Amino acid sequence: MAFHRLRFACAAFLIGTFTAFSTVSAMANQPAPQQVVEQSYAVLLTVMKEAKTLGFDGRIQRLAPLVEKAFDLPFMAKITAGRYWAKASDDQRKHFVEAFARMTVATMASRFDGYGGEKFDVLGSEEKSPGMALVKTAIVKGDGDKVEIDYLLRNSEGGWKVADVYANGGISELAVKTADYAQVLKTGGVDALADALDKKAAGLGESAN
Repeated sequence: MAFHRLRFACAAFLIGTFTAFSTVSAMANQPAPQQVVEQSYAVLLTVMKEAKTLGFDGRIQRLAPLVEKAFDLPFMAKITAGRYWAKASDDQRKHFVEAFARMTVATMASRFDGYGGEKFDVLGSEEKSPGMALVKTAIVKGDGDKVEIDYLLRNSEGGWKVADVYANGGISELAVKTADYAQVLKTGGVDALADALDKKAAGLGESAN
């Protein structure tokens, strides 16, 4: 009996060790915060250079996988919805996250609609708190002007993902969205805001075509 107990204990230890090792290995294989931004910029630069050929819809198709991979959309949607998130059902939350994602992609496709010699400089990253990191970057325009953009990344189950964006040291993009959407949320909750975002995203496409 003692032998069997010893064998069981050894097996349990090996399984536990293997599981822990697998978890650490998976985390080690995940891109670091700075790498997430660098990889995103590489895709974005390609889209900008091909913007005219791709058109708005083509840019949407290229950027949608990037946004889904690099941005923590459920977290960003939850923060934007504020106290109305807790009042929403699971289906309403899902609807809102999907609309939030479509609006995010459409905004990027609208903003980055061409290439004028821009360059993306990733300046470094710093840990802000456990599980949160800030990556500092600058978009250098063709004429030499710079736009400083900082990305706040959050380490979730899916790895490091963008949770907020700051332009030129200003207030967070999420804070701006929260203020802009406050009245719609107050009037109709997340369903009303989801519908409003879908209409706005569609409008961006119509104005671009």
